[in-house]
Amino acid sequence: MIATRSRMTQWLVRAGIAAALTCAPSESFAQYPPPPPQPQPPYPQPQPPYPPQPQPYPNQPPYPQPQPQPQPQPQPYPPQPQPYPPQPYPPQPQQYPQPQPYPPQPNPNQPQPYPQTYPPYPQPAPVAAPVSNRRSAGEMGFLYGTSVAYGIGTGIWIDAVAGISDPGLAFIAPIAFGAAAPVGLYFWDDYDNLHRGVPASIATGLVLGGVEGLAIGGLQWQATGNGGPNTWSFRTQTTVTFLTATGGGVGGYFFGEWLRPDPRSLGFIASGAAWGALSGTLFGAGVTKSGGDWKDPGSVVGFVGFNAGIAATGALSTFYTPSWQSQKYMWLGYAAGTVAASVVYIFYAFSDAPVWHGLIANSLGGLAGVGVAAAVTADLKDEAPAPGQPPRAWLPPFHVGFAPAPGGGMLNAYGMW
Repeated sequence: MIATRSRMTQWLVRAGIAAALTCAPSESFAQYPPPPPQPQPPYPQPQPPYPPQPQPYPNQPPYPQPQPQPQPQPQPYPPQPQPYPPQPYPPQPQQYPQPQPYPPQPNPNQPQPYPQTYPPYPQPAPVAAPVSNRRSAGEMGFLYGTSVAYGIGTGIWIDAVAGISDPGLAFIAPIAFGAAAPVGLYFWDDYDNLHRGVPASIATGLVLGGVEGLAIGGLQWQATGNGGPNTWSFRTQTTVTFLTATGGGVGGYFFGEWLRPDPRSLGFIASGAAWGALSGTLFGAGVTKSGGDWKDPGSVVGFVGFNAGIAATGALSTFYTPSWQSQKYMWLGYAAGTVAASVVYIFYAFSDAPVWHGLIANSLGGLAGVGVAAAVTADLKDEAPAPGQPPRAWLPPFHVGFAPAPGGGMLNAYGMW
């Protein structure tokens, strides 16, 4: 009993000493102050659970959640026996890459074309500018000049028919009709709008018709003894000339409305009439008999050649239109052929035949020169106007004038080449 108490006393003493040592601050702890409190990291605080949301359809049971399916565990399979041993493959030759050529390097100074995804759009063929159906200013100028001559000739015919011999009174009709003709044409063109080729065709018909009348009067005068008692009077000669000129103008109008000819075709017809008249006259004079008057056959054959030239070139103009350049060389070819045929006169120095028969060679040589020049220059074209420039005015290749003279008239023709 005493031993037990002593042990308990010892245990209590020891426990008291240990507690005292523990509660009493030591010097080492007293020297260092306690550390300041460290800031705690802001950890997310647990949020309270959301209350259950009301279901839109309360009468329906909740949608069953899919349950995870059990995954089958792989089962080990025993190795299967191979029916055939693996066959070794023959060794394949090693393929080496082929060297590729270097691609062309683009030129930095050259613009690179854009890749073309679609085929190029076909460009339409160039369409020639449509030919205007309106007459040109040059045609009307030619018609105005010809109409003045026609009006003056009409006034002379009126004076001859009326028998006016007073010079002062005789000038009234030529002046009046010479001014009225172009004025009337102006109002006609302003009202009706003459078509392309019609004015030039009318003017050419007036000129050729007037020359036809003069040729008929001259032929009759030559056939009646060069002004004998059976020769037509001045009144008759002017009447014939007026009728043929008027008929030529009317015929030219219908010809122009039918064919709508190019002015170059009309120049070709007028040139054909001149070639026929000149060559016919030379040929007629060349076949004159010894002691005869060369003017008799010359006037007859010249009259025939004049009309034959109109008919031939008029027929050709329906499908052939030579350029002004080609017609210029045709005239040069006619002159060169006529002159070149004069070599025939050298042979007359050794012959007793009449020398004037050489005119036959001259007449045929001129026509041959026209044919050669036409064939050589068939592809010549007239100079086209520059872009943006108005077309050049048409000018006739030659001009014809008529002046009355005692006992007849005088015909003048001139041109620029």
